[in-house]
Amino acid sequence: MGQRPLRLSTGLLALALAACVSSARVASASLLNWEGTLSIEVLGFAPLAVTGGGVATVEGPGDGVSLQRLRVAASRGGIDGTAMLPLTDPMAGAGGIASLRATISLGTGSFAPISGGTGYAPLTRNVLPVRGLAKLCLVSTLCSHFSPLVLTQPSGAGTGVGVKGVGVGGLVTLGTSGGLRLSIEAAPWTLYTATVVVPSAGGGTLPVFASGFAHGASSLTGSTGLPGGSLQLVTPIRVISNQGNELAAFGRLRVGFLPEPGVCLLLAAGCLGLGVLHLMGPHR
Repeated sequence: MGQRPLRLSTGLLALALAACVSSARVASASLLNWEGTLSIEVLGFAPLAVTGGGVATVEGPGDGVSLQRLRVAASRGGIDGTAMLPLTDPMAGAGGIASLRATISLGTGSFAPISGGTGYAPLTRNVLPVRGLAKLCLVSTLCSHFSPLVLTQPSGAGTGVGVKGVGVGGLVTLGTSGGLRLSIEAAPWTLYTATVVVPSAGGGTLPVFASGFAHGASSLTGSTGLPGGSLQLVTPIRVISNQGNELAAFGRLRVGFLPEPGVCLLLAAGCLGLGVLHLMGPHR
């Protein structure tokens, strides 16, 4: 008879732990905290990268563990910042380019179907604008003189979410001083393989590839929509000028899902309290 309180406390503790797990899984079906990195990588150079985070909407069958749809909104956090890369390459220096600089931010968009990173079905939702300005800084890394590259522009009716450019698709063109015109050929995001074509040494062309992924913790593909899950999306970028020069680049968006700090603390405190009650129960 003296053991009954112990058995009851143990049962309550197990029930509380199950509730903790269940609550965490239900929360993951709708909103998840995330942190991430947005980078622009010009081929042959280190990437220009900025970091950030926010709250994303995730959707999937059942409890949302197998992620099907991800929505990122600029109104709930995001990635926004400036990165600079000094250039030491003699060919870049010979062209008068001293550094690359980019001020970039994520817009609002969604991706689907993700399916935990399995299969090769193309994304039917694949638009997330990368807003901002990239600069080819001339002569000095102070960037007082530069050639600007606008990453997105307002579009006419019917293109994406009202803009065209990096992360959406279309052609963005900007005239600069001296009659130079620079254009960005852009595309939407993909989880699979993005391709840019660059000139080869022999006068032909050479395709270059970059790939994305989606998986859960420990690289499992069926739990992307839980804390510990991550995905990388890629988009090809081609910069061309009216003087025949061109640059190839990739945009990369890396997103990692985080546990909800407040929920985890409350659940941990509750479970700890039940554990203390279990140890302090009567032993008569």
